[in-house]
Amino acid sequence: MLTVYNCLKDGDLLEFRTANLQLMKEWNLSLLLKLIRHEPSISRAKLTAKTNLSPTTVSSLVAELIKNGLVREIGIGESAAGRKPILLELIPNGRIALGIIINHDGIMVAPVNLIGQPLMIYKEQANLDDSQDIIEKIIAGIELSLKYLEEHHLSPSLAGAGIGVLGLVEGHKTRYLLGDDWHSFDLKPLLERYKNQFTFAIENDVNAMALGETWFGIGEEKRHVLYVYLGYGLGAGLIINGNLYRGAYGNAGELGHMSISSDGQKCSCGLVGCLGPVSDGTHVLLKIKEALKNGEPTRMTLDNLSLETFISGALDGDPLGKKILDEMILNVSVGVISAINLLNPSLVILGGMLCPPDNIVSDKLINNITKCSIEGHRNGFKVVASNLGTSAGVVGAATLVLKNLFELPAYTEKK
Repeated sequence: MLTVYNCLKDGDLLEFRTANLQLMKEWNLSLLLKLIRHEPSISRAKLTAKTNLSPTTVSSLVAELIKNGLVREIGIGESAAGRKPILLELIPNGRIALGIIINHDGIMVAPVNLIGQPLMIYKEQANLDDSQDIIEKIIAGIELSLKYLEEHHLSPSLAGAGIGVLGLVEGHKTRYLLGDDWHSFDLKPLLERYKNQFTFAIENDVNAMALGETWFGIGEEKRHVLYVYLGYGLGAGLIINGNLYRGAYGNAGELGHMSISSDGQKCSCGLVGCLGPVSDGTHVLLKIKEALKNGEPTRMTLDNLSLETFISGALDGDPLGKKILDEMILNVSVGVISAINLLNPSLVILGGMLCPPDNIVSDKLINNITKCSIEGHRNGFKVVASNLGTSAGVVGAATLVLKNLFELPAYTEKK
């Protein structure tokens, strides 16, 4: 039988074998790093047993991980007989990625370490129809983050930056709707500014959050996850068989543009009866403003109107706030239940500023979704609120870079 080796000359064959050996080494380094990450205080002997690699190979690879500042020895373990094992753990700040998030909730930048911990957070509001304002705010956040890393002697650990940005991401550009108008935002000026310092990975903001949840959040290691983001916008991120699902054209997860009514209002996307215009935070505030103009009874005013005052007003019994909150929860429940029945995930994670844990919105959504989904799904899946809170965006964006350390081809030496 003809093999690839028969097609190669001697020099090419040597290069082919060398490349394969390097690839195998990188794979094994990533495998060991992943095992150490998930089992702190693990020994070389246990790594050998879990991987079927030889003790010599494991010792050599662990030595390289230690040399490159990713793993450290932390003491001596117990042993029933013979030599006591030396225990290993991941160094949390061994590698750091900048997480950058750009969406309706604002701009956030944070250096995030290997355990998904933001070391500091920069947050600012920005005008989303002003590209220059967005770029300036991001640069300010990056510069503060770089200063923090320098002051804490962590600059050599910087592995890159991940950007989660709202809308339809196409290379270094994104397109998104604001009101009835499409806006285009080009990240190239930002990429050019820092091209000699680090590289960028770019993803839709909610997709990045979904990824972060399955690496560092409540969905860690889950294979089939539906992440629902509810804040000023509404969207979903899909993890299918352990991988982020983007769809044929990169637009999967547009939960806000799921049509739930054939006679609803026309959405800015051109469809009728979309979920977003009757349930996301931006449209909720527009509803309240319209109700105020019409003189509906409420303690809310235009001067203090925000999602926070809307929720607190509803909790305090404000009639308008309570009515709109109930409508919002019902509509979101309908959309999420439809997505669950279509995709059959094992876990649904509710995130965004309107869905923190132990909150009236997330609690009611969890109850509605659990109660109303197809009975056959109820035994196998859970609905929970995200434990990453407001840092979900920056953690997710940083995950775009950090996950590469644990995946093939993952390993790069510290410079």
